[in-house]
Amino acid sequence: MSEFPSDDPVSISYDSDSETHEVRFDPDAIAPSMAIVEAMAGILDTPPTELEPLVETVDPMALDRLVNGADEGTDRTLEFRYLARRVTVHSHGIVEVGAPSNGD
Repeated sequence: MSEFPSDDPVSISYDSDSETHEVRFDPDAIAPSMAIVEAMAGILDTPPTELEPLVETVDPMALDRLVNGADEGTDRTLEFRYLARRVTVHSHGIVEVGAPSNGD
C-alpha cells in the first residue's frame, strides 16, 4: 500500500539548515524522471511545461532504468545538476534538491 494519495505522487519538504528540498515519490505511481520535473516545478513555483526540458541535462529513460532497476534493499544513487541545482535521486523514492548555485 502506498503512503501517497493517488492525486499527489510527490511530497516536498524543505530543510532550512541544509537548504535542501527533500522530495518523496512513489516509484509505483510516477517515474523518477517525472518526479524530478514535478518537484522542480513545485520548488520553483512554475508549471512543468515552462521548465528547461530534463532531457537537455540527463537522459530521462536511462535515469528511470537505473533508479527502477535497483534490487530490493539496494539503494542506487544518481547525482547531476539541473536548473542550477544539485539533484540527487535515490532508488528508494527520494530526490534531494540543493540550493541554487552560481554554476560550479
